[in-house]
Amino acid sequence: MKHKNIYLVLVLLLIFGSSCDDKFAEINKNPNAVTEIDDGYLFSNTVLSTIRGGNNTRLQFPFGSQLGHYYVGQNNAMFIDRYYDYFTGAEYKDLFQDFYYGPIRLVTEVMRFTRPGGERENEVRFAMAQVVAFMNYARLADTFGSVPYIEGGLGQEGFLFPKYNSVEFIYTDMMERLKTIIPLLQNADPAMGYTQEDPLYNNDLKKWARFANSLRLRFAMRVRFVAPELANPIIAECLALPLIEELNQAAGGENEDSDLNELGNPMYSHYQYWKWKMSEKFVETLKTTDDPRLYLFVKPNRKGEYVGIPNGLSDQELPKWVWSDVSDPSDTLVGRAASISEMTAAEIWLLRAEAALYNLGPGDANELYRKGIEMSFEQWKVTQEQIYEYMTNADYSTLKGTQEQKFEQICTQLWIAVHSNSHEGWANIRRTGYPRIPQRTEPTHSLGVTNGVLPTRLRYPSSEVNINRENYEAAIAEQGPDLITTHLWWDVRD
Repeated sequence: MKHKNIYLVLVLLLIFGSSCDDKFAEINKNPNAVTEIDDGYLFSNTVLSTIRGGNNTRLQFPFGSQLGHYYVGQNNAMFIDRYYDYFTGAEYKDLFQDFYYGPIRLVTEVMRFTRPGGERENEVRFAMAQVVAFMNYARLADTFGSVPYIEGGLGQEGFLFPKYNSVEFIYTDMMERLKTIIPLLQNADPAMGYTQEDPLYNNDLKKWARFANSLRLRFAMRVRFVAPELANPIIAECLALPLIEELNQAAGGENEDSDLNELGNPMYSHYQYWKWKMSEKFVETLKTTDDPRLYLFVKPNRKGEYVGIPNGLSDQELPKWVWSDVSDPSDTLVGRAASISEMTAAEIWLLRAEAALYNLGPGDANELYRKGIEMSFEQWKVTQEQIYEYMTNADYSTLKGTQEQKFEQICTQLWIAVHSNSHEGWANIRRTGYPRIPQRTEPTHSLGVTNGVLPTRLRYPSSEVNINRENYEAAIAEQGPDLITTHLWWDVRD
């Protein structure tokens, strides 16, 4: 009987204990907690992080804009302009990690949801997400070289120490995947897209297809010197399909003159902190060709003059310059309402001109070149009278000379046209060799760690070296020394 009583007590305790546990769990459950995330919300944030995030603004300045010779910075930024390499500094770490913590983490989650077999399988949304992913991976590859690509952003799936993929692999894979994505987007049902969550094209899938094809063309032109057998057929395929041709098809974003960071130009507050000046290289290029964009891009100094400062001045030479006598960038570039340009019609017309010049695509190179200039003028709201005056001046608006001289003209106009996406300008200087950035000499300039030669990449941050060392070492064993003078796979022209 005693044992029976003990048994009954234990059963009652088990029953009531289980009931209390259930009640406890129910009471402590937050009815407002988010149990699942809408992939539309993630996609919207992915796009905004890509074009407005700190990773992009930091990429543009202090890195792309100084190495592309558009601007010159002050204080810490000046060391980058002088070709030094403080890879232990926060600038390198933040630039690398912000891509993976920001847009790549977000877009990887969107792809995980929408991929074949995913929880919310949707081939159209999966295609859109891949295009955004390629934008970010191309930036990383063009900046550092080999980076985690296949295993990048997959921490939730157990890839805590991701392997690096080569630039060749990344570009080849992106172009191959875009080949399938472009017709899919071109013929897709808009109802399958992001009908309310697309801040780039407002779910206009025809524009998404144009953008994807234009991105593929940019990639193919990037690698055409190192791998013509790969690039040339792709260039022909891209030119046979719709590309970005008009201003309203460009990839970017409009901003408002607002104190709210969500509405204004993200470069505005960035500029207010760094206060960079115009580069002499950029200003003099516009001045010597009587380019009307000079007055839209550059503020006159206190004397009413348009003056840039040379990049990379030494400690001995810099004090000879009065900082207030150097021109600032205009509000068109760094104001609150300044627009964001990720890919413009002008860039694509000029790439088409390059393709035609080398018989890689149809059309007359000179006509395409002129069209590219006109589209850039229209983008920046140059008056019709100024456009007519410039386009009738054969010295500046018509290709002439040898094939190489014509190529230099196209590349110089491309450099001007993409200046608000300055990292792309630096990439094209490395790809083509134009405009020419001469090797620096002492005592006027600092030679940095490159003996005065333009850096070809950035070093991996010290955090990556310490945390992911095994994969880091494998990457540099394949790619070359982790130095800012190591050439990327596609950078084969002097």
